[in-house]
Amino acid sequence: MAKVMIDPGHSGSYFNRSPAVPDYYESNMTWTLSQKLQAALNRRGVAASLTRLSKDEDPELTERGRRARGCDLFLSIHSNAAASETPSAPWIIHYTPDDGTYVDEESSIAGHLLGPVISEVMNLPDPYYYTKRADFDRDGNGILDDEWYGVLFGAKSVGVPGVILEHGFHTNPNSALWLMNEDNLDRLAEAEADAIAGYFGKDGGDEPMTGAEKKEFEAMKQELAELKSKVDDHNDQIGVKWAYIDKNLPEWAASTVKKLADAGYLKGNGSNSFELSYLMLRILVILDRAGVFEK
Repeated sequence: MAKVMIDPGHSGSYFNRSPAVPDYYESNMTWTLSQKLQAALNRRGVAASLTRLSKDEDPELTERGRRARGCDLFLSIHSNAAASETPSAPWIIHYTPDDGTYVDEESSIAGHLLGPVISEVMNLPDPYYYTKRADFDRDGNGILDDEWYGVLFGAKSVGVPGVILEHGFHTNPNSALWLMNEDNLDRLAEAEADAIAGYFGKDGGDEPMTGAEKKEFEAMKQELAELKSKVDDHNDQIGVKWAYIDKNLPEWAASTVKKLADAGYLKGNGSNSFELSYLMLRILVILDRAGVFEK
């Protein structure tokens, strides 16, 4: 069974008040919509959970994302804010491109699937798709490849595709009033659940996917499978496989590695591991055969 973790943005009853409609609070809307979406997904055979057990619970942002561990999709529910009342389009925030994994492609696909649904149901302009990479090394791996938003960083750290869904701008009076209407939130939850069920290849609501929709979905899944295969091949090439001179070392590379180790060219790390990948072995053997290491 497909699993979705839904994150009701913020906490409590009085967080992020709309300056345009004072009775609107983002935290109220996100909690209500998240519960409705959870119920709608469960009815469609998709196991949906919430990152919070109560409206007032307030987990740390990255922890919210990490609570998606073992799930197939993480969705953080929000409404946006701006300095004026004019902006209205939904913002869909997904993972930044990353050659080391395929969850960024899944994140983008899920976001581009849900964005038009929000625009259509809320009668808003086309969605705006956005990514943002952190300008500091959040995970300490020495590479600036981390997500800026804490919930997305957390979800990606446990290998789950994640998306932040900004349901229009609550600084826009029309959108704030729309989001305060329970019937509207019911419609929104049902439509989003249909799209998510389709994402997992399940029938949305009472109507099965059309032939064209099934074809499009299968094409999307095939694309993801091909991307995953490419990433796996890439990781096989660069991933560390050989640490020591032993029987596991390929025969065609053993003499080169021993020669370089004996000559002091190749030294292990703190654990005496050479940390050799397949690609590195090929390079060393080619250089050895070219006589580069001859004294």
